[in-house]
Amino acid sequence: MISKEVTHQTLSKFRIGIAGHVVLDRVRGLNVSYDSVGGVPTYAGLAVTSLGHEALAISVVGEDGGKALEGLRALGVSTEWVRTVSGARTTSYEIVLLEGGGRKLRLLSRAPPIPSEDLVRQLDGMYYGPVASELRPEDIAGTARLYSWSALDPQGLMRAFDEHGNVTLKRSTADLDVLGSVTLLRLAMEEAKALGFDEPSDAAVRLSIITGRIVAVTAGGEGAFVSDGRKLVRGKLDVRAVDTVGAGDVFGGALLVGLMETGDLIRSTALGLAAVAERVSHHGPRRLDNDSVRRLASSIESRLSVSEVRP
Repeated sequence: MISKEVTHQTLSKFRIGIAGHVVLDRVRGLNVSYDSVGGVPTYAGLAVTSLGHEALAISVVGEDGGKALEGLRALGVSTEWVRTVSGARTTSYEIVLLEGGGRKLRLLSRAPPIPSEDLVRQLDGMYYGPVASELRPEDIAGTARLYSWSALDPQGLMRAFDEHGNVTLKRSTADLDVLGSVTLLRLAMEEAKALGFDEPSDAAVRLSIITGRIVAVTAGGEGAFVSDGRKLVRGKLDVRAVDTVGAGDVFGGALLVGLMETGDLIRSTALGLAAVAERVSHHGPRRLDNDSVRRLASSIESRLSVSEVRP
């Protein structure tokens, strides 16, 4: 584990794989309407590469995926491990942003699953980010042990789709053994609620104790809650959010980078929050400024709430 006193300028450049479907997003809301590349490889990927490391997408797209791959490359995310399948369509979602911060998702098309062999790579870390059941739980659990650092966003393992593609979450599809197979578990409050938790702090702490892993729960305006089962770190930034699509993925990517760089839960949480603050300041995916994110993280680190977890 790297000492937390080491600055980011002297750190090695990590190679981090991000496995999950690259998505063609159609984002619609009261004051926003745009189409762009999306999915976890996009948003966690831009966080990783913006912070000075190498992000490599592990994905599958259809014949219509050229624009999505161009978007990834523009963000600095490598597409060398993305498969293009003839006759298939790229995964696409309609994301309707609701007043008050909620959203509705509708699956418009889905690419083929990601082959298990694609998850075995020479990497420093792996981020599993399925969005539409494209990764098998057993493949996640079986390959996560190959990496010193691994993270999972289980959203795509918990989603169910009706005949129109509308998305609901099901608790029964979440396997705690799979959730505990990675170093870091990152989930949104909507997934935490589907697992039976009412409060983000309780979800972070209890899931960390149950799985024995670091757990991060992002809860929109309530902020982020990160626990290793011994302490709970809480924080939020009061920023004007222009667009929150992908904010949780950005937090997860930056949090994983912070943990790989320093192993420090507080510092890593601050880095995740700082990355989110820059992400939500504009519409759509865009590279973040490494120096400004890290400066903001340093300024807010001492303002985070840290409490000991009682047995």
